[in-house]
Parts: sequence; C-alpha cells; structure tokens
Amino acid sequence: MSFVQNPKNVLHYAKVFTEFASQPLQYHIYLSGTHQVALNLSIEQYLFQKTHPDSTVLFLYVNDPCVVIGRNQNPWLEVNHALARRGVATAGSHSKDEVKVIRRRSGGGTVFHDRGNVNFSVIYPQKSFHRDKYAEMMVRAIRKTNPRARVNERHDIVLDRGPLLERQNRPDPNNTHRTSFASSESRKVSGSAYKLARGRALHHGTCLLSSPNLLSISEYLRSPAAAFMKARGVESVRSPIANILDQPEVKSGPDTSAFQHQIVEAFVQMHGLNVHELSPSVRSRSDSGTLEGNKQIASGILDERLAELDEIHREVKEIQSPKLLYEQTPQFTLSSHACDEDIRSRPPLPSWFPPSARVYLKAKQGVIIETRISLTEDARSAEEATFAGIFEKKRIMEVENFWDLFENLSERDQSFVVNMEQEIRHICAWLDLMLGKITKYPVP
Repeated sequence: MSFVQNPKNVLHYAKVFTEFASQPLQYHIYLSGTHQVALNLSIEQYLFQKTHPDSTVLFLYVNDPCVVIGRNQNPWLEVNHALARRGVATAGSHSKDEVKVIRRRSGGGTVFHDRGNVNFSVIYPQKSFHRDKYAEMMVRAIRKTNPRARVNERHDIVLDRGPLLERQNRPDPNNTHRTSFASSESRKVSGSAYKLARGRALHHGTCLLSSPNLLSISEYLRSPAAAFMKARGVESVRSPIANILDQPEVKSGPDTSAFQHQIVEAFVQMHGLNVHELSPSVRSRSDSGTLEGNKQIASGILDERLAELDEIHREVKEIQSPKLLYEQTPQFTLSSHACDEDIRSRPPLPSWFPPSARVYLKAKQGVIIETRISLTEDARSAEEATFAGIFEKKRIMEVENFWDLFENLSERDQSFVVNMEQEIRHICAWLDLMLGKITKYPVP
C-alpha cells in the first residue's frame, strides 16, 4: 500500500491527488476540508473529468451559505438577490456574510446550502446509471438516524410524517421506497441533479441534516419577479422541506462530520469494501489532509491546496464569474402586464408604479434585446422608442441600477427625462426590484 501522511508541500499534495485520479482505481472516497462552494464544485468537476472511466467516486462536502442554480436556469427568476445581499449569520460570527449565488454545471433546480447541509456527489460509469441507485444508498445512511426516510417517485428523498403503520401493513425494512409510517405530509430532505457525459454519470445532491436557515430557505429561493417573468429553461419545483434531525424519533443526532461517516459506511457496504482500507482521516473525519491509496481505493481529505492545480484554479474563477452566472441565462421576458408571450394575470403592482405605464423587456444571455416601455397612452410610440434607445443592448449584469442608464443622454432625451422624471424613476425602481439591483432613489 502506498501512503502519504499529510503532505505539507502544496505541489506534492496536488501531485498525489492527480496521480490517484489518473490511475485505474475502482473507487475513490474523499471528504472536503473546505467550505468554499466554488472550490468544492471545481474539485467535483475535476473528478468527473479526470478519474478513470470505470471508477466510482464518492465526494462529500459542506458549504458556507450559498444559492446554487442549475445549468439551464434563470438567476433573476430563481433567487431573491436583495435577500442574498443582506446575508446570513454563520456559526461563531456576529456579522452577516453575503449569500453567494453561483451556477453549477449540472441541470436540475435551485438549492440553498449552509453548514447544516451535507452535499454528496457520486461519479460512476454511465452504463450503470440509474436515478435511484445512490438515492437509495443515501436513504440507508439517513435511516441510521431517522427511520422515516424514503425515495419518492421524483427520485427525491423525503421523510414520511404520518403515524406508525399497523404491524401487518409495514413494508420490508430494506425497502428504501416505503417506510413504516403513513406517507401523508411528507417533507423533502434531499434533492438531486445529474450530468451524463463521455461515458460518465454524475449524481449529486443536498441533504438537509440540521440547517439553521430552514425557515428562510424558501425566501432566498423566491424571486419578486416570478409573477412577472416568463423564461425558457428549467424552473425549480418547490416542495415542503424539513431537517433530518428535527423529528420526534431523533432524540440526539450526528453532526455533519458524523453524518458524512454514515454515508461513507453506506457506500462501503454497498460496494463490499473494507473500511480499514480507507485513509485514517476519512475513517475518523479528521482534518489532517491525508491521502491514501492502494490498487483498488484512493481516499482522503481534499482541501484548499487543490486550488493551486491549473485546471481547478481555472474552474474556480469561471464558477465565480458573473459571466457564467448571468450570460448563460436562457431567453426571458419581464412584463408588468399580461402580453402575448405571458398571458398570466399579474398581482397588484406597487402603489407608486405609474398607473398608465407599461413595461415589457426581453433578454437573451443576459442582454436586453427588446423593450416596450411607456408612461402614457397618448405618447406611447415615442416613449417606447426613447426607452428602447436607452435600454436595448445593455448587459443586465453590468447595470448597477436602471436610473444610471439615463446619464449622458442626448439633449432631446434629456428633455424627455426632465418632463417625466418621477415616473421614470419609479419605472427604474420597479426594474431594480425585479432584477435584483440596488435602486438609486428609494420609493415610498
């Protein structure tokens, strides 16, 4: 057995990791030693691309508070950006840190991560792909703490909250799709996303163990623009959620480190492995940064030192970039009133919204490509032309607030603004609210 005990040199540590990834090993089992979401997703992407096509990889990580949207989603539709900016307090801190919003490489819906949520990632040969395969493994791990867990028909993991069934009605305890409790009012504790490419399958998901933000998660994932925006791409499916530990049967439960060990045990048992072949840092969940490998298994703690690898460093920069988050957004429309592309009825507009105004905006890849904005019915065509000249071809991510677009206007357009300044400010304030900007002139 080759063994590396806490390699202190960054280049040595990275070299050991890349060598393990390139070897034809059957299994990799890694725990993350960092809470940086961009780095953890970049390590995951590296493992997906670089590990042997016949290998199976388990990677577990816990992130600082963040919102992660799917590959084909709209960040303005999925996220309350104003709330994310205000931030959330983390353990041991009296201040609030901004909740980062990023886009991942896989599909699926938007999720909220924090220190009470354990993320799991399994990478394996595409020929063996099945959506329930590792969801069932996660249920076996969760049931060591909470017997109410099962896989539902959407491949999510839920907790059945009903009463205990009569003994004759209880299923086989090994059945991961039914529990001994009535399935009424089930609550979701884990959702998954998938990616299939180049013969490899990636199944990753969240697992709400003990999130301190459980009651506010839905607020972070509820955009004020939802009722006014029609988007191509994938919209998230909202479900009632719960923590695994917040249940009557759970008198005391594991912390995130102990829970990760339960997942490792379930993975080891599923594949008939010997837990004693794993790195001591994985067996004891220490943060010593050891890596260990033999001809079958590589395991250990992966930490910030991997950010020095060129491939991971580049991926971190791209994941953190506004370009990936916003410019990959599918086409969408934002309209204050029903229109041909979005005939839904609208909720009442704010009392300060100009009563005769109409706002329509179309964007593609984060760039405004069409507008129809007017303030009065009798001069609608001229007003629409003026707004179009000011707004169109602007990148939404580069707009600090919409009022700033009215600086450096032509003399004719300046005259238009002077005559309608309050109405225009209110239109800009509404667009700021819808698209997560900090408005320059607060409204009543």
